[in-house]
Amino acid sequence: MPTPSVHAFAEKVAVITDGASPIGRAIAIQLALYGTYVIVGFSASTSENQCALEELKSLGTLANAVEADISTVEGAKKLIAEAEKMFGRIDLLVNCLKYRNNSEFDETTEDIFAKAIEVNLKSTFFVTQTALRLMKQRPKPKIVNVISALDTEETAQNPLSSAAQNALKGFTESLAKNLPKNFRVNAVAVSEKNTKSENLDEELFRKKSGVSEDDVARTILFLLSSESICLNGQIIKAE
Repeated sequence: MPTPSVHAFAEKVAVITDGASPIGRAIAIQLALYGTYVIVGFSASTSENQCALEELKSLGTLANAVEADISTVEGAKKLIAEAEKMFGRIDLLVNCLKYRNNSEFDETTEDIFAKAIEVNLKSTFFVTQTALRLMKQRPKPKIVNVISALDTEETAQNPLSSAAQNALKGFTESLAKNLPKNFRVNAVAVSEKNTKSENLDEELFRKKSGVSEDDVARTILFLLSSESICLNGQIIKAE
């Protein structure tokens, strides 16, 4: 995978929906290092979130955090409105807010169902819808949606998770076909399977879960760069 040029991201404006998640934080830092103006969403103001924002600011680029519940339409509008107020444009959008549902099928309540759909699908749908007005003004806008890999044991065994992630996959593919030709819309499907080392004591060493956040972030960075110009509507699997 080619390494993007620093000039490819300098002074572009990127919105990342969940700056508190490991993947969201990793891509925010990598974009900031390339000189991108980064706006990250946070669902609540905590000391951990503030530390993440201060780390971004310490990199010497403009970084801002917006506290908003983007699982709601009002929260999605607030996030994009703040980006417009600060910069007046959006070049790059990364939808990475996720909710992992661990309920068994016969124990899934209406509230759990609603939360899974709102956090995973509704947030991506309405943030993207709201951001389009600002992105259409840009010459090469790009959107990357982060989803869970659909063929992992965890996703396959949970009907609600499978339904939500398949919906995001379909949303990504449909957007790629229906948005103006200058848009590029792709997704990264992240494997969350655990890898076990036979040589390590499990009581002393935690299992490594799938691919690292930094590696996922580098894949997202590639999809946001001009190097991925030929990719549209693709689901890139990270495992």
